[in-house]
Amino acid sequence: MSDNSSMVKTLLNELNQDVAHYQQLVAQLKQQHVLLVNRDNQALIGHNQQLQSLMALLNQHATNRHAILTRLGVTANNEGMQKLLSKLPQQVQQKGMMLWQKLYELTLNCQELNNTNGRLLAQQKQLIDRLLKPEQQYCYGPGE
Repeated sequence: MSDNSSMVKTLLNELNQDVAHYQQLVAQLKQQHVLLVNRDNQALIGHNQQLQSLMALLNQHATNRHAILTRLGVTANNEGMQKLLSKLPQQVQQKGMMLWQKLYELTLNCQELNNTNGRLLAQQKQLIDRLLKPEQQYCYGPGE
């Protein structure tokens, strides 16, 4: 097997793994939301460690994808991936396009879930600040 074929095989294998990992991330972000709503700080600590491990793995795959696309002579972005996939045999091309599209959809879903969790966390922080520092709520005059 040529080096290019091996790199393409690795790329497609990692895309397949990333789809599964992003599906896990969706589930974990939904679980994080439940933990945030319930203010379960103990569970959040362990949960966030799991999230960090998964994010590190996804980051490593993204780095690998970037390197492989670059070594194959295409840009390391959507356009480069599309160009590469279009040159593959039909059956492999279809599977690759499906994985790439699914991965894109999952990343958008994760971004939306993460933004929702971030807003919830910001609201909780504002509430805690108001409870712990009530004197700052109505301070309109010059500081003393």
